[in-house]
Amino acid sequence: MPLVPARLAQPRADVWALLWDWERFIAVGLPGMTSDFEWLSGGPDEVPSTFQFALAGAVVKEEIYERSAEDGGRYRLRYRTLEPALGVLEYDAVLELRGTAETHTRFSATRDVRLAPGSTADMLAGMIESETQLLREYFAGSA
Repeated sequence: MPLVPARLAQPRADVWALLWDWERFIAVGLPGMTSDFEWLSGGPDEVPSTFQFALAGAVVKEEIYERSAEDGGRYRLRYRTLEPALGVLEYDAVLELRGTAETHTRFSATRDVRLAPGSTADMLAGMIESETQLLREYFAGSA
């Protein structure tokens, strides 16, 4: 799926704190759509870590397998699905943060997705668009 950029009205460290707290990130990005979040291995301060949550009647199992903060102010987090769910066979995502100014952050997300035959990307694309807008609102203080 294409890169989804967003300019967030917060410093990178504040945005990174949300990405570091994956359970909270899911609650902010997909409010009311998920439930029963559970760490299966590792946890919020460990990489790799695996977790699961309920979404649209399915159990989604994912793994955070890379998290880094570089000297140039670039933050990066990678995660992937561990099992097929909701018509998604494979899902690998990279979330990146870069500062654009003292008080703003450029958030981008690149997702590689392989869908089951006959599945369309409509639901997933809608969730990604909604997630990006909700993050903008959250960091603008209107969520």
